[in-house]
Amino acid sequence: MANPRNEASVRELHGLLDDAKTFFLVDYQGLSAGELGRLRAAVREAGGRILVAKNTLIDVVLKEQGVEGFGDTLKGPTALVLVGEDPVAPLKAIADFAKDHPKDLPRGKGGLLQGGFVSGDALDRIAKLPSRQQLQSELLGTLLAPLQQLVGVLEGPQRNLVSVIKNYSDKVKEA
Repeated sequence: MANPRNEASVRELHGLLDDAKTFFLVDYQGLSAGELGRLRAAVREAGGRILVAKNTLIDVVLKEQGVEGFGDTLKGPTALVLVGEDPVAPLKAIADFAKDHPKDLPRGKGGLLQGGFVSGDALDRIAKLPSRQQLQSELLGTLLAPLQQLVGVLEGPQRNLVSVIKNYSDKVKEA
């Protein structure tokens, strides 16, 4: 008979991972309970969630959902990082926390990004990317720049015409 606590954990993991196309796995071994609490708060503030569960339970849920290839990644203490719309912000929070930690913890193990497997090294590179909001604003600025330049070019002859008329008016008044 299965352990009721494990069954409850599997149900919770199913609920959390049902539609998740992006999640990350990190090694948190060496963090104290207080440090893990501060890390959870930082990740929650960034729009994510850290969940500690047994590797076997995570593996069971992932396999039931058709996600394979995490067998080697799920070794040792593993925390599951669930993200919202912006996968970069929670990873930035983890990277910042690791920078300040004397043992550089937590360490990325791997994960799933938009349905594709990523390695632990890739998590560090993802954390260095700009946030989704920053990328959107840069894209908007890039799209608007040619229009702003066009407006400036179209306003130029009108400004010049006004200057010529004003100069002519001043010349007529002097004469």
